[in-house]
Amino acid sequence: MIKKIIISMLLLVAGFAYAQESTSSPYSTHGLGITNFRGSIANRSMGGLTLYSDPFTPNIQNPALYGGLKTTALGVGGSYKTATFKEGDAESSGKATTLDYLTLSIPAGKFGFGFGIVPYRSVGFSFEGINGAGFQETNTGSGNVNRAYFGAGVKIHKGFKLGAEFQYNFGRLENIVTQFPDSSINTRVINQSDIQGVSFTFSGVYDLDVNEETLFRVSAVYSNSASITSENIQQISAVEFEDDQETTSNEQVVDIADRSFNLPSRLTLGGAVIKKSKWFVGGEAYLEDNNDYQDRIQSRDRVNYAKAYGVKVGGFIIPKYNSLTSYFQRMTYRVGLRYERLGLVIRGEDINEFGTSFGISLPVSQGYSSLDLGVELGSRGTTSAGLVKENFINLSVGLSLSDKWFRKRKFN
Repeated sequence: MIKKIIISMLLLVAGFAYAQESTSSPYSTHGLGITNFRGSIANRSMGGLTLYSDPFTPNIQNPALYGGLKTTALGVGGSYKTATFKEGDAESSGKATTLDYLTLSIPAGKFGFGFGIVPYRSVGFSFEGINGAGFQETNTGSGNVNRAYFGAGVKIHKGFKLGAEFQYNFGRLENIVTQFPDSSINTRVINQSDIQGVSFTFSGVYDLDVNEETLFRVSAVYSNSASITSENIQQISAVEFEDDQETTSNEQVVDIADRSFNLPSRLTLGGAVIKKSKWFVGGEAYLEDNNDYQDRIQSRDRVNYAKAYGVKVGGFIIPKYNSLTSYFQRMTYRVGLRYERLGLVIRGEDINEFGTSFGISLPVSQGYSSLDLGVELGSRGTTSAGLVKENFINLSVGLSLSDKWFRKRKFN
């Protein structure tokens, strides 16, 4: 029964993730779109750190941490994002709702395994204006590159763990440009890209016991520079609008060369101090090589890619995890900060992102399951050089169900 439930949920989420619009950002028009945060609501509420996990709550960003699992855990999370965009004196807004992850993690002695699906990169934008030929034009984009993954971790010796993860990246991205010249016949161009490719992540974690309750953790996570194929199709047609009805004609398909390019490699290093079942504080930095990255269909003038980097800090506190008199003392309270240079350079301006996050975990039962709530306030981009400044709010909710699912029961 459990197996059937898991397979059904994965198929359902895979179909939903393929179709959902996970972002609303003008910067998603570049490359494969905006990179989504890949991790639980608990980790997102601590600035997106990759190095925290306990034996009952897996960290899907760091496969080495599967080696410390003691219970099977099913996790699901989603978010609602609102954003305002400022370009000069003009302002607009957007919103998006997304299912962020569905994961299952299973312990097996010194080993641990995890698999699931997450939206990796997302495209979602809509522009209106006058193009270079002087015609009114609308430009919209949508789609996701999703990531199905399988990871494994093992506890080598005492506090030393190693892990690896296989990832299959897939999805469809679409751009639709409609021109409105001074005639009743308008022109529509649809660019569609089917994305696929595999990638890998490797990680290591070492825990050094300071005393019986406190440990110091160091972590390294590396994702390789993986080859991705973009199979491109362009469709051109005439379109007429009359009484809110749309009619297309003279459709033709134009050959567009497929492209192969590399996803950027990333190295993340971090350290933390953990007071078991009481508090955690940590920080990390990453470096990402975007120099060989490119757009999926064609190169764009005055758009370049450079090395990306980021710094994140965060932590949590549990007033009294085993309190019998106060539910609020058993809750976990989280906070985090992050600053990232995205590696996207437009008109000579680096596109940076900043976020501050808060969250709480509500114990669901006397076990290890929890309901996680989080909020992140942040900004992306700049109004310099005629660009867009984006201010956003992410509201997230996740459920972690943790228990010993596969233990044998004995009856007298």
